[in-house]
Amino acid sequence: MKPKISILTIRLSIFLALFLLCSSSIASDWTEVRTLEGKFTTLSQHFEKDKWTLVMLWTMDCGICQREYPIISEFHDKHKDTKAKVIGVSLDGYSKLDKITEHIEEMPMTFGNLIGELTVVAFNYQTATEETLRGTPTFLMFNPDGYLVGHNPGPVKPEALEDFISRKN
Repeated sequence: MKPKISILTIRLSIFLALFLLCSSSIASDWTEVRTLEGKFTTLSQHFEKDKWTLVMLWTMDCGICQREYPIISEFHDKHKDTKAKVIGVSLDGYSKLDKITEHIEEMPMTFGNLIGELTVVAFNYQTATEETLRGTPTFLMFNPDGYLVGHNPGPVKPEALEDFISRKN
């Protein structure tokens, strides 16, 4: 009799494989994002020493993103004071600052957010990962030294993130 492989096992395996195959890229290369106050910044300016940083690329009209907000917020809340944090990046563009701010206030997000232009972020994503940005949500994992060590298009499970971090420490 063949052993059954669950969908979760397959997803976790794919997630870990994508993380392990990702080329390293320093976060300071990811420029052209803005704060919710409209100031230009880089992702690395929002990283914390000795912490892993999970970046969630999202858009306001992404239903899967909306389902992920509470799950990713729970991961952020659990680890923000110790080993990891989450930063969201809206890909809706600077011209929609007011709508993005309203969306963030209405949604269950406990992590900080920035705003990026889709074309710029997609270009930087492709440069860093050698893959095309396929949609939202997309997750990027940066190690405590600020290097991109993994990426995943689509939903992620907190236990997969925790497993990845524990394997790399």
